[in-house]
Amino acid sequence: MGLNAKKAPSSGAKRVEQPLIEVGGCPARVVQIIDLGLQPQSFQGEEKAPCRELSITYELVDEFCVDEKGVIQEDKPRWLSERLPLKNLKAEKAKSTLRYNAIDPTGKFDGDFAELIGQPCVVNVVHNLGKGKNAGKVYNNVGSVSSVRPKDADKIPALVNEPTVFLLDEPDVEVFNSLPEFLRDIIKSNLEFNGSALQRALEGKAEISSAKERPQEEPEDDSSDDDDNWRD
Repeated sequence: MGLNAKKAPSSGAKRVEQPLIEVGGCPARVVQIIDLGLQPQSFQGEEKAPCRELSITYELVDEFCVDEKGVIQEDKPRWLSERLPLKNLKAEKAKSTLRYNAIDPTGKFDGDFAELIGQPCVVNVVHNLGKGKNAGKVYNNVGSVSSVRPKDADKIPALVNEPTVFLLDEPDVEVFNSLPEFLRDIIKSNLEFNGSALQRALEGKAEISSAKERPQEEPEDDSSDDDDNWRD
């Protein structure tokens, strides 16, 4: 049999191609905040100073996955994620500032993204064309995020999926291992990984993916190195 990884059985569930989400505002709640660490930055091919990044995932409350037969699965809401540099809130035009202020318009959580889990918002879904190897494909993306009026917040259903927060300052190996492989790779590629608390924790424990079933996430167009889709 040998040890050919390409011939090893796949442990993940088969991905079902999902239809595009209709463009426009979708009520949502924040379901996942992931600290990606210090990452290289560039704009229009020019290198910029490294910056800490985070990934925010929104659970859309009225958009649902379909199974292989096209049947809507109302227990599996769609997720939409975005990756952005973390800037000081004083940078008013930074995308991270715009997102934070939209999700926490009263400043209740004093700038702490980790506290935004479960908070309601409206995600403006847009369609973007992929580039490079993904040319010709159309992707769902977060165009903007807006606040929910207090009187409407309680009308937005609670999260269906268990929320996730991962912080590099206090790394939880179990949470880390439950993340999709592409996110783990991004985190381990951060410029401060070597010698970090996470590296030490991983060296002390076997890094294996969690058996817990995770919601099917939207595929990402990973060819956008030279565009300004999520950089400010």
